[in-house]
Amino acid sequence: MSALLPKWAMGDPAMVCERLEGIKRKPPRLSRQEEAKKGLEQLFSEDHMTKDESEQLEELLMTWYHWAKAHREHLGHSRVAPGFHGVSDLDAFGDDDETDAKLNRCLAEQVDVCLNTLPVDLRAAVGISLRNKDVPNQVFRNPRCSLEEQHHRYQQAKESLLPMLRKRDMIKVIA
Repeated sequence: MSALLPKWAMGDPAMVCERLEGIKRKPPRLSRQEEAKKGLEQLFSEDHMTKDESEQLEELLMTWYHWAKAHREHLGHSRVAPGFHGVSDLDAFGDDDETDAKLNRCLAEQVDVCLNTLPVDLRAAVGISLRNKDVPNQVFRNPRCSLEEQHHRYQQAKESLLPMLRKRDMIKVIA
């Protein structure tokens, strides 16, 4: 004789097969010790963002936002030869403001490269959040999600950007 089958196993074969596959795919349940160990490893991993790193990242993102807001692609043919783009006669004798503008442009271009690797919804969250920080009142919002979800997406984007910017040495680690 065979063992008794549960009632759901005697129903539609397609439904039984789906349920059995779901049981096979379910990850094994962790014990309390394993869950606590996993939580501690996640807390003290390198990817955890400190307050200082978060402030540096916010500053880089605001630099990128102001650059992107002012940056407009020139349409048509350039009057300058391709080898001399970005070169001016003031390169050797520029003042501090021009030097800061060049540094901010280089930083913003690097942040732009990292932001372009993010999914569209995270990029939109970054843009909306920075636009709200640039104006006195929070007037911009995404109609596709709530404010809490918008903030969660922004934090998720920051966590995704942090390792990319660390690899480019744009986030300074203070020991």
